[in-house]
Amino acid sequence: MNLFGMFGIVCGTALFAATSAFALPKATEIFPKMGLGYNIGNTMEVPKNPTLWGNPFPDAAYVKAIKDAGFNTVRIPCAWDSHASNGTINAGWLDSVKTVVDLVINNGMYAILNSHWDEGWLEDHVFDGEGYDKTGLVNSSAATVAAKQESYWKQIATKFAAYDEHLIFASANEPGVNDPWNGGADNGQWAFDETRMQVLKSYHEACLKAVRSTGGNNATRIVVVQAPRTEIDKSPLLASMYPTDPAGDGYTMAEVHFYPYQFSLMTGGDEDWGKMFYYWEDQTPGNDAAHTCSGSALGSKSSIDQLFSGLKSRFYDKGIPVVIGEMGAVKRLGVLTGNNLKVHLQARAAWYGYTVAAAKKNGLVPCVWDTGDEGDGNFTIIRRQVNKFGGNVGDITDVETLNAMREAYGQAALPGNSIDSIVTQNPDIPEGSGKGVEVTYTTKTADSSETGTLRVNLSGASKDLSKYVGLEIRLKGAVETAGPCTGESDGCGAYGWTSMDLFMMTGDSWDWFDANVLEQADKGLDASKFQTIQVKWEDFRKEPTGLNEANAIGLNLYGTQVTGTITFDYIAGIKADGSIEIIDDFDKKPGLEGTASGKVVSLSGGSDAIRPVRVASSSKMLVSVQPGMVTAMFSTNKAAPAKALLLNTKGQVIAQQDFTTSKGSNAVELRNSYRGVAMLVVRQGSQQLVQKVILK
Repeated sequence: MNLFGMFGIVCGTALFAATSAFALPKATEIFPKMGLGYNIGNTMEVPKNPTLWGNPFPDAAYVKAIKDAGFNTVRIPCAWDSHASNGTINAGWLDSVKTVVDLVINNGMYAILNSHWDEGWLEDHVFDGEGYDKTGLVNSSAATVAAKQESYWKQIATKFAAYDEHLIFASANEPGVNDPWNGGADNGQWAFDETRMQVLKSYHEACLKAVRSTGGNNATRIVVVQAPRTEIDKSPLLASMYPTDPAGDGYTMAEVHFYPYQFSLMTGGDEDWGKMFYYWEDQTPGNDAAHTCSGSALGSKSSIDQLFSGLKSRFYDKGIPVVIGEMGAVKRLGVLTGNNLKVHLQARAAWYGYTVAAAKKNGLVPCVWDTGDEGDGNFTIIRRQVNKFGGNVGDITDVETLNAMREAYGQAALPGNSIDSIVTQNPDIPEGSGKGVEVTYTTKTADSSETGTLRVNLSGASKDLSKYVGLEIRLKGAVETAGPCTGESDGCGAYGWTSMDLFMMTGDSWDWFDANVLEQADKGLDASKFQTIQVKWEDFRKEPTGLNEANAIGLNLYGTQVTGTITFDYIAGIKADGSIEIIDDFDKKPGLEGTASGKVVSLSGGSDAIRPVRVASSSKMLVSVQPGMVTAMFSTNKAAPAKALLLNTKGQVIAQQDFTTSKGSNAVELRNSYRGVAMLVVRQGSQQLVQKVILK
């Protein structure tokens, strides 16, 4: 912070009249100095308590690390409504926010302080009268929301009135982004049209009116206003109905966010409408064009150039710089291994570098999203959760991505190598080998229960569990609970304890259902061999509903002083006839949270003997069944080793044959004495053909 800004803070309101004569710089003057931006995400915007989502309160070491990494703007997503009583923001919370703002500005950076989601009081109600929010059809008064917006921003602006141009306000976050998927006009969502834009405009103007009314430097402080849902495609609505600023032209910026979904956020598996993009442009293994973002795909070079140049002509060329308030792409740590993971991480770094360079060129301030988490699907560049991930606050966890962005801003590369260390932890597993996930549980405290979660998000056809009567898990391993504790005074009792629950979440409201796995199976864990545990729907504490729309399934290990490792082979659905179908066989690592960490491993030796296979949606085999014999006819595009198997309804192999295919048509015969329902499987490398048969 410069001397003028510091003096203003000390003297408070006494300076309002004096400073109002000196207008702060316009947005076009500030933009060139803002440089590369960074989000302190999942912290100050967490409703009620900034540490509830796992991040510590920002401290001096962390904020200095942001500056040292090359960032010059810090976006501070912030909650206000959940820290207010009867319309008044808690004074202690305002002081807490001031602490973070001061840390940023005292490091010579610009701070963008916004009003974030905060349980949707504004963001989910960008309409007047009848409309939809996450709970369904409701009535919302736009005038009431605007009045609350004006009241909150008057309080915020009063607190910070004497700050210089290094503090920037942002009216909202992603207004309307949570509109439900109900078949509306905007890609399935409720339409965001001029009528709704008029409502959003009124919310922005309520913020501007409040800020300007407090005087001092707020009379010309930069305020950022958001496009509908912060979608670039909706930015023409903002441009055509831009809010009126009492300060006149030049003291606002526009905001959009940039998450090209298939490349940035899609993690639940390929869909019939599109595939996940792991790779980008020429950063691709070369044999997986279907999973490479290129050409005209959203997130490709050509689409970035087109979208960003459109923002430039729409806003910057008219004196309105644009903030990309959030941008980023997740790491697919649970999807890829070995060289494919390496190429993916290189692709991410290249994408970040190109995106921020294109932003700079077009009058945009790119602010990367960072949540602090370092598990699967994370965005994190600068470490802060040292209690969970070790190391030191400020360690760079993604050197290559950071350096790609630094290069775009003419900064020297920092030393280090993040990609190789990540790939070493996720090595290649040979094609054709059985895979599972090895999960290690380690609690951090001695006196309170902690949870380790293995979670599988469901998508597409796998969301429908109504065809099953329950779930089966195959696993082996052991966990131990330490004890006695160091002393009764630590409050943990005499010994640690542990239990494991199978859980699922279903429907639009994500209803929760769970069952004690070991209790239902009447057995403990066994480290020496795999065992299967079945849990029927009636075994759950509350029998599940909404099974045709399941969102996730998984296992929670609860306990104190827990250490140990469990290997999971699969989670399967149990059919009424007793047969099972694989729901997830951990070829790709599931989500791991809490005390759980892990990796995909090879299950060598004998896995086929008791492991059922994932049922394919269709089979490219012609099958002939005769008494005592099954013949499969199929085609392959190369000669290679293969295996044919017949499995009974328990997943046990009743016949198998190793053979070598030839390029073109092939046939393989399996003789057996089994009668009844079976599954015929032909495997070649990682490919397999599956068909249900009735043996005679």
